[in-house]
Amino acid sequence: MRELTAIGIAMLWMGCGSIPEVTLYDVDLTPTVEEQVRNFPHRHVFMDSDNSTMFGVKNHPCKRVKFIQENSVEGKDHISIEWNQTDSCRYLGIGFPWANYAGKNLRLIEDVAALQFHLRLDSGSVSKVPMFFSLVDYAGKQANTKINLLNVDGKRIDDTWRIVHIPLSSFHAASKGVNLENIKELRIEFQRHGFVHLDAMQIVPFLHEERKLTSRGAVCRSLPVALDENQRWWGVGGNPAVQWVERGDGSSLSLNYNRDGLNREWNGFGVALNDWEVLDMSQVFSASALTFQLHGQWAPMTFGIYSAKGSPRSIQSLLGKEHCVQTADDLWSCAMPIKNFNRYDELDWSATRELRVTMMNDIQTKMVEFQWEEYRGHPLKVQEWIERKQP
Repeated sequence: MRELTAIGIAMLWMGCGSIPEVTLYDVDLTPTVEEQVRNFPHRHVFMDSDNSTMFGVKNHPCKRVKFIQENSVEGKDHISIEWNQTDSCRYLGIGFPWANYAGKNLRLIEDVAALQFHLRLDSGSVSKVPMFFSLVDYAGKQANTKINLLNVDGKRIDDTWRIVHIPLSSFHAASKGVNLENIKELRIEFQRHGFVHLDAMQIVPFLHEERKLTSRGAVCRSLPVALDENQRWWGVGGNPAVQWVERGDGSSLSLNYNRDGLNREWNGFGVALNDWEVLDMSQVFSASALTFQLHGQWAPMTFGIYSAKGSPRSIQSLLGKEHCVQTADDLWSCAMPIKNFNRYDELDWSATRELRVTMMNDIQTKMVEFQWEEYRGHPLKVQEWIERKQP
């Protein structure tokens, strides 16, 4: 018996020693980005009023919060918020201590996730809404951020439900001393005035904007670029001060702004140059100008050009009488050379994205044949260049 046992032990030793190393599963079990985020146990922030915790819903003269069932994205209802900030009510906000106030660990998904929600206006169209988002930890520290139009579905905010993403990395929590491993709540602060609808707030996988925007960039190799109704505009149509009107030879912008009127906040509008993607204008910007005609009243306006990267992110120039020639009663031909813009040579023209116009004074006029065209005149002798172009 002892001999058989010894032989068995010897055979076992020899067998184990002779087994080669074999990888049984040649599979990478590391979770993907999507799996990391979708496995996050507290993904849902607000679905509807029955299944979500929310504070700041009490109505008062400066803020009105409602839960509306009609036209909701998810769940039985969505949030509608109308507000008007005054000296008597400086802070206007709502909050979501989701997951019944459990501490949420967002640190591991900070770089691969975003807060996603659906947003629409009650009416009109704007490029930004005075809403500020805060992640608050259990020590009371908070990190703030806001909506970036680049992360809005369709690159516009209007009366249609738009999906909005706010990357968790945009809160820059570590630099503000916020503990992302123990988040208590999300807060939204409202400033100035507005009326929005919110629905279906949750944490989702997200790739940062720099990786999303490179594929659709374009290069502008020749001018002019027509800034007409075919481009993507904001602040037009829903804005009572700026409307498209039809003329015999095409469309034009009707500007009817009263700085003391009910719509005094609606003094801006803008246009995306390449469907909200970047447009490389580095080959053409130096010998170019914004040109248009004013049919009606003349008034100073501020023009701004925006880039997606670099510093400065925007440059500005003020329309003055020296930029226009009056060719008839209530008819002005105007040109704004790019070299007249402050710091024009510092803008990153390879990532040009948007043009904005701000009305400063009362004005009733039509902006006709608005375009970005070639300019071969002296930047300080605009009127001479305009006169040479006259038929």
